[in-house]
Amino acid sequence: MRALKQQRQKHAPRQPNAAVHKPFRTALFAILGVALVGGAGFAMLRIGNTGITGIQGDALVRQVLHDAGFSVRSITVAGRVQTEPRELLGALNISKNDSILHIDLKAVHDRIAALPWVQEVRVSRNLPNAVHVELIERHPVAIWQRNAKMVLVDRSGVEITEKDVPEYSDLPLIVGKGAPKAASELIALLASEPQLQRRVAAAVRVGERRWNLRLKDGIDVRLPERDALTAWHKLARYEESNGLLGRDVEFVDLRLANRVVVRLTQGAVRKTAEPGREAGMLMHGFVWSIG
Repeated sequence: MRALKQQRQKHAPRQPNAAVHKPFRTALFAILGVALVGGAGFAMLRIGNTGITGIQGDALVRQVLHDAGFSVRSITVAGRVQTEPRELLGALNISKNDSILHIDLKAVHDRIAALPWVQEVRVSRNLPNAVHVELIERHPVAIWQRNAKMVLVDRSGVEITEKDVPEYSDLPLIVGKGAPKAASELIALLASEPQLQRRVAAAVRVGERRWNLRLKDGIDVRLPERDALTAWHKLARYEESNGLLGRDVEFVDLRLANRVVVRLTQGAVRKTAEPGREAGMLMHGFVWSIG
C-alpha cells in the first residue's frame, strides 16, 4: 500500500492552469477556499489585489471551481405532477457544467414559484455538483366561469390555469364575483351530503354572500347566507322522506330557517291550480308556492 501511495504521488497530475504563475495560482486557490464557506466578496477582493479584471477574475474562479468538481452535473425534482417539464427547466435556467456556487438560489426560487401550478417550492444545492428542487403543487377544487372563460381554482381561491380545465371536468362549476374565495367552504358543504352533491351542476355566488345551486335536472336551490350547512342537511332529509326533488319543482328556497319554500313548474301549476290563480299551502314543513 505504501508503494502504491508513493507511486501515485510520483505520477500526480499537474495542477490546472499551470501557465498561471505562482502568485496568481495561490490567490485563486485562496478564492476557492473562501467561496466554499460563502466568502465570495472577500474572494473578489483577493482577485482585485492581483491586478486581474473583474471579468477575468470571475472566469478564473469558475474555471477553478469546475476543475475542482463544483459544477452542475445533475438536477433532481420531487413533487412535480402537473407542472410542465419545459416550463420548469426554463424557470430553473441552469445548464450542465454551470458553477454550482454561482447559482442564485433566490432568483431560481422566485421564477419557479411564479409557475401556475406551484404552491410552494424549495431549491437547494447538494455539493459538490447537484441541485435539488422540491415542489408542492396546487390542488384544484373547482372550475370558475369568469367572463366566458373557465379557470381552475384551488382551495384558497387562487387561479391556477385555463389550459388544463378539460382534465378536471368532474369538478363543480362555480360562477360569480367572489366565488373562488368561497369555493373551499362550498366544496365541504356539498360533500357533507353525497347523494345531493352528485346532483349539483353549478353553484352561483350571489352578492358575494351566499350560493344558489343549479341541479342537473334544472332545479335551483337557494341557500341562506348564514348556516347554509344546516339548510343543506334539511334539504337532504326532505329528499329522503318526500322525494322533493323528483317532483315538478322550479326552485327550492332554503333561506328561511323555519320552512322550505318550493315553487312548482308551470306544468305543475296547470295541474294543481285554476288558471290565473295564486295559491300556497303548508304541508310537512313546506310552503308550496303556485303561480
